[in-house]
Amino acid sequence: MYRLVFTMVIFLSLIIPCFLPAGGEGIPVAAKKGVLFPSPALTVQNLKDKDYWGDGFRAVYKRLRKNLHMPNNFFNKRYALPSPVFRAVYLWDTAFTSQAWKPWDVETACEINRTVIDHADNGRLQHLVSKWSNSDYTQPYVMAWSVWENYIWGGKLEQLKQVYPVLVKYNRWLYENRTLDNGLFFWQHSYESGIDNSPRFGSTDESLAVDTTRLAAIDASSYMVRQNDTLALMAMELGRNAEAEQFKDKASELRKKVNELLWDEESGYYFDLDVDKNELVKHKTIASLFPLFAGIADTERGRRLFEHIIDKNEFKTRFPLPTVARDDPSFIKDMWRGPVWVNTSYMVIMGLYDYGYTDIAADMAFRTADMVYANHEKKGELYEFYDPEIVGISELNRKKGNLYKRITLGNKPQPNFAGWTALANTLVVEYLVGYKKDRGETFIEPCFPEAAKGATFRLIVSIDEITINLKVNDDLSAGGNVIRPGGEKKFNLKCGESLTLEKF
Repeated sequence: MYRLVFTMVIFLSLIIPCFLPAGGEGIPVAAKKGVLFPSPALTVQNLKDKDYWGDGFRAVYKRLRKNLHMPNNFFNKRYALPSPVFRAVYLWDTAFTSQAWKPWDVETACEINRTVIDHADNGRLQHLVSKWSNSDYTQPYVMAWSVWENYIWGGKLEQLKQVYPVLVKYNRWLYENRTLDNGLFFWQHSYESGIDNSPRFGSTDESLAVDTTRLAAIDASSYMVRQNDTLALMAMELGRNAEAEQFKDKASELRKKVNELLWDEESGYYFDLDVDKNELVKHKTIASLFPLFAGIADTERGRRLFEHIIDKNEFKTRFPLPTVARDDPSFIKDMWRGPVWVNTSYMVIMGLYDYGYTDIAADMAFRTADMVYANHEKKGELYEFYDPEIVGISELNRKKGNLYKRITLGNKPQPNFAGWTALANTLVVEYLVGYKKDRGETFIEPCFPEAAKGATFRLIVSIDEITINLKVNDDLSAGGNVIRPGGEKKFNLKCGESLTLEKF
């Protein structure tokens, strides 16, 4: 009898927190300034039996709004949950969710980032923020990047002034608390990396774990390069030129160390470094590609990473990009050991655009959106992570063998997930249709792959009172018109060409 009672107590202690609100009442967002207007709408025709795009696009924004919550007695601003079962605000989830909100309502995008920034703890941005739970960790350092992306889209200078000192203090905390003797960065725990059960960190069920504090992590170091570069941009925007130069120097110094210590010339990959053994830990994971996102690789090393990305035996899967290369011995369809997570794919796709591989970047952006929408069409759901090879989740697992995770979260990816999965819509708006903004300038820069040839797209962005109609021509140029109050402007643009949309 005692054993039964003890088992029930343990079970309840594990399961109940999953259903508690993140910081008080947990009330879904009500109509409020900033979300009164309709979300962006997409109509697609002649897309070769892919008539589910419009429904999938709409479902993403519908779920994104359902996962947005009103202020309460813990959060004084609206906050975003990744999905209903995750009852906390997470650092990197929020940063990516913010980028999904940005084309819809940049005010909301900025506000939800503040729920993480405003809860900084002695310099540290917290892994998770909740009235009901606590963590001593941080998470991937992407908040500065997200804040900057929102600012150039349409954020306010005053908001940038408010958050910049917090982000600078966080940068200092990371240098003081997450730096190895060689100047590279480590994770305190695999959970801090966000990619919990990666083969880099231990076994599938997490029963075996390496000491992450003795690994110079390629992803942590890449995030820090990007963060330093971003803080330099912020400092320049705020007229703090001396600080900008300091952050540029930090980025340059760290970029040099990554290239010296984490690059493997033979394989053409970046890897973690076991500092005790002075050996690279050669797991071919998506983290090896993050130097593209951070601008660490030179032209030749970028080309070698690109070759891995387009190799069907490695990262070129039907749904790009798997979290472990297909030909790596550790590849299985279990969370961070093979399945696709849209946020990590998104960063690599951004890197491909930055390095000039726009045709492949467009192809991967297209297939990412297509697979998110195809899964929604088949299952009626948006998921936390996806199968890289098929539509559906039947072959996927969550840390197989881990009893705690099975009890609390089940053995499949979570549904109703419009955190980073909602980035599928951002890829369509910003990188396929190419509707973009940069500090007061609005322009379009469409770029489509072969799979979109002959299709027509109609994007309506209600907040800006703008409609974009375009057709993808045989040469992959996009021709059409932009309609907004005051008139119409026609265009015919090749990938890489842009048209500034001045008022007309």
